Amino acid sequence: MVRISVSAMHTSALFAGGLIVLVFTGIGRAAPDPACTVQVVAGHSIQNAIDSAATGATVCVGPGNYQENLLINKDGITLKGAGPENTVLEPPAQPRPFCPVLQIPPIGGENFGLNGICVADLDPQGKVLRTVNDVRVTGFTVRDFSGVGILFGGTNEARADHNVAANNKSYGITAFLSTHGLFEYNTSYGSGDAGFYVGNSPNADFKIRYNTAFADLWGILVRDASTGSVRDNLLHDSCSGLVFLNTGTTTGVHNWRASHNIVVHNDKFCSAEELPFSLTGVGILIGGGDHIVLRANRVLTNHPGGEPSLINDVPLAGGIVVVSTANVSLFPGFYGDVAEHNIIVNNDVLDNQPFDLVYDGLGSGNRFVFNTCDTSTPARLCRGGKSEH
Repeated sequence: MVRISVSAMHTSALFAGGLIVLVFTGIGRAAPDPACTVQVVAGHSIQNAIDSAATGATVCVGPGNYQENLLINKDGITLKGAGPENTVLEPPAQPRPFCPVLQIPPIGGENFGLNGICVADLDPQGKVLRTVNDVRVTGFTVRDFSGVGILFGGTNEARADHNVAANNKSYGITAFLSTHGLFEYNTSYGSGDAGFYVGNSPNADFKIRYNTAFADLWGILVRDASTGSVRDNLLHDSCSGLVFLNTGTTTGVHNWRASHNIVVHNDKFCSAEELPFSLTGVGILIGGGDHIVLRANRVLTNHPGGEPSLINDVPLAGGIVVVSTANVSLFPGFYGDVAEHNIIVNNDVLDNQPFDLVYDGLGSGNRFVFNTCDTSTPARLCRGGKSEH
């Protein structure tokens, strides 16, 4: 039996007889916060409070269910709920026309659907007009939106913490065209796409830590974004756990560090209806990335829930998978690159199918060092010491 410690997680999913219980610490019911510039109570409009708030204001939202979609397009705003168990944001019957499309060069406009909270300053066509700086969203459950739960588009130093993104049909919490962001102590589940996502951000410099993602398509997806760290996250029961993906739309995906993540039992099957491949049974994937370090992660019991796709003649499934995306197109006319100069070191990679370690051998300078594992393709990647290809 594999024992998984989550004692270090401030936000975690605890397993008990098949029941997943979400545990949150640090936010709860409290007296009115004197730091609040504006306070909103149930039955009143959060958006009206945001619109009237000055730059740098803290908008505190009390307990209750709020049927709104929200836009923050000014700097320095903190939007603070009373804790995700208390402050819930749901789709309104008559939504406001906030950021229906985000222009993401060079691939064009993305229409996600109705987003719960959008942090961006966009023109009517969805083009970023200016960078929105230093916005924090904390203490909300954002659920059942047809688009993204919490969307950051063209931001700097944005922060999402102590939120729950539940059953949103696109991403849970995501950032595009953004820099110096922080996602921490959040939970995402039931997303139609990634639970947590950083994409199309060549100078991302993001930190993604202490989050939980389950029952998503991708738990955490970093696509065409460079520089950052992913650590101490719990990723389970999705089609894939943690993915670094180069699709060729910007400068690639490189200079990331992923450590002390627990990636287990990602056996959900996602068919190839929207992707050029099916996705299932993937613990951690480096697809066309370079200079990525995977260190001291626990990658356990990730098994395909259906027939995995083949990429470069190796299965797109297993504990840790390192493959080229040079011949894979997620967007018309865009292709990734080979995986190069990645270091996979001191990870516990056990009881994964079809292999604990999978490598297509197309890149150079990829090192597999002192990993605890039993099976690999090619053979002998699990041997003691350094294995470099």
